[in-house]
Amino acid sequence: MSSLLVLGLPLAAAKSSKSSSPVFFILLLGLAVVVYYFFLRPRSQRAKQAREQVRKAAVGDEITTIGGLVGTIVAEDGDRVTVSTGNGTELTFIRQAIGRKIEPPAAPADDADHEQFEGKPPGFDGPAGSDATPAGEEPDK
Repeated sequence: MSSLLVLGLPLAAAKSSKSSSPVFFILLLGLAVVVYYFFLRPRSQRAKQAREQVRKAAVGDEITTIGGLVGTIVAEDGDRVTVSTGNGTELTFIRQAIGRKIEPPAAPADDADHEQFEGKPPGFDGPAGSDATPAGEEPDK
């Protein structure tokens, strides 16, 4: 019985304090706004973009289903799409089963910084151990 009294004292003290401070409610409201803008809103925007991308998938687009199957859309019939997996197999799915549309990779830019060598460092003309000299230098005679 005494343990109930000990536990009840802090509760009674908490009830007697003034808890209707407007600062507490403003902070609580501010926290809710922060959670919405940093967590809930971006998630809903990503989901909306994904739904839009699935809706716009057309014949010839490469897609991934929600089950992980990768294929190309070969036919559409209302809310059904026929997907070819590349080995002659064609499967029919409901459009909502499309997980995402796979974008084709971007072409690499022709950049002088990304030149590739032909297996030898610049300025080297011959195999190792030969009498070859670096390009632009005269051999000693």
